[in-house]
Amino acid sequence: MSHRTTATMGRFLACLFSINLLLSACTTGSQYSGAVNATAATQSSGAVLRYDSVHHPVIARRGMVVSQNELATKVGQQILADGGNAVDAAVGVGFALAVTLPRAGNLGGSGFMLLHINGADEPTALDFRSAAPAAAMLADYQNEQGDIDWNALTYGPRAAGVPGTVAGLYHAWEKFGSMPWPVLLEPARLLAAEGIEVTQDLEYALKEALPVMEAFPASMAAYAKSNKTAYVAGEMLVQADLAQSIAAIAAEGSAAFYEGEIAHKISDYMQNTGGNVSLADLKNYRVKERTVLQTRYRNHRIATMPPSSVGGLALLQMLSVLQNFDLSQYPAGSAMSLHIIAETMKQVAANRRFGIGDPDFVDVPVNGFLSEEMADVLAGRIDLSKARATKKIDPENAQKYESRETTHYSVVDAEGNAVSTTYTLGYSFGSAAVVPGTGILLDNQLRNFSHRTPEHANGMRAGKRMLSTMTPTLVFDENGELLLVTGTPGGSRIHNVVLQILINTIDYGMNIAEASHRPRIHQQWRTPALGVEPGIGSDTLKILQGMGHIIDLQQTMGSTQSIMRRDGYLFGAADPRRPGALALGND
Repeated sequence: MSHRTTATMGRFLACLFSINLLLSACTTGSQYSGAVNATAATQSSGAVLRYDSVHHPVIARRGMVVSQNELATKVGQQILADGGNAVDAAVGVGFALAVTLPRAGNLGGSGFMLLHINGADEPTALDFRSAAPAAAMLADYQNEQGDIDWNALTYGPRAAGVPGTVAGLYHAWEKFGSMPWPVLLEPARLLAAEGIEVTQDLEYALKEALPVMEAFPASMAAYAKSNKTAYVAGEMLVQADLAQSIAAIAAEGSAAFYEGEIAHKISDYMQNTGGNVSLADLKNYRVKERTVLQTRYRNHRIATMPPSSVGGLALLQMLSVLQNFDLSQYPAGSAMSLHIIAETMKQVAANRRFGIGDPDFVDVPVNGFLSEEMADVLAGRIDLSKARATKKIDPENAQKYESRETTHYSVVDAEGNAVSTTYTLGYSFGSAAVVPGTGILLDNQLRNFSHRTPEHANGMRAGKRMLSTMTPTLVFDENGELLLVTGTPGGSRIHNVVLQILINTIDYGMNIAEASHRPRIHQQWRTPALGVEPGIGSDTLKILQGMGHIIDLQQTMGSTQSIMRRDGYLFGAADPRRPGALALGND
């Protein structure tokens, strides 16, 4: 990290918290794995050393922050150290990621937040998903033959929905935060104003994005050098316009974004470029508090997001199907274990979008989807000896049972409050369009409606939220105590990745680092191949092939940022699949 970046963080801490430089003040827990005996740990004044695994989580007592970017993690950790709660830290991390991880962290995107507030009867689910502008109509994205203009739904201002991130973070803070709002945003403002050092990962991402950004002058001004070339690792990226936007939001709250100067800049840009988001769309946007989806799995309570997230429904249905199989009798990573998991993924993938849409617009058969009867039907179709051809699988109608860029971060504080947040711009750098004078990237979420079948439950309508696979998740143990906070980016892979984290920890008793590091698989419905990460043994793959699975060796899947809580300790694990991820704790 450069001296300029260190000085920036130091000045922010000196003026804001009256402490030493952030980078020298970070206190991390010891990094050991395995279960911790609380009594022995107290007697020895530290965590018990366990060498039964090569995978070691970060261990702390009084708070943990895990995110995909180390600077953002350090911001959250410091907020906890200065007396903030998990929600305060989550707000700080969310705004910091908009500066340090611009391909996914955002102010112009949307997401979901799942909160466990110590002492509350149930978790809180906040839906701040993007919504379709009032003027957005499918006909405007079709030619005379009815063909869809996917480019207009992918790049530029016409691809953008009404953003929800700022409203979501502000709503969480208003309801549960403890520190002053401006204090929480100051770290992000300083990082934007004084610059961050470009990492190898950011250099790569910017080089990939600039060819698309060339069509948008404000984007080039924000993310390219004056000669229109990409920044390289070691150089400083200053985001002055974004710093001013964050300062305005810090001073005026979310109203600055949805009604103030930022809103007017967004509206003006839309009017000048043919985009659809209006002042009225911004002013009318609201965060939705949804009823959390929950189910029991091996005596654990699993809580996750409801629609407009479809990922939560898929996750819980897969767990309900797997209740019919004792995975623990098969070794983790064995062909039989992977076969059962893959076949479950395949069955549920067929149902993932059937009859599901924004619950404010369609009647989603949640109870049917999560019913034990439906799970039993799906489990009965799994043949333990061979893979079922995807073309033979049809969606199961839940009505009759009624009675790739995103980022995730997790926070737990000393009181046991927990926040699991997943938010996104859609594609890497979203629509690639920056609103002039704001430094804010817009998302491209309008492409996530089901445009090929407009009558679909996920068809685009004014004010409607498009479906998402984002699946922030909380797990409670058999005593009702918070056990796990997790989530991941990964597009259509998200719920399958989260599923494997839960299987690894609950069925196979892995520590959270080992559970995060294990090779993953991914099975869809429309594509027959079983995606596998590198690291699964060739003998295992041969057995799976012999069972009829079509093996497709793929790139890494997801980037889980997870925290496990037990025996008075917090165990954090940042997924190594994405460069720069970091878990930090406070003792």
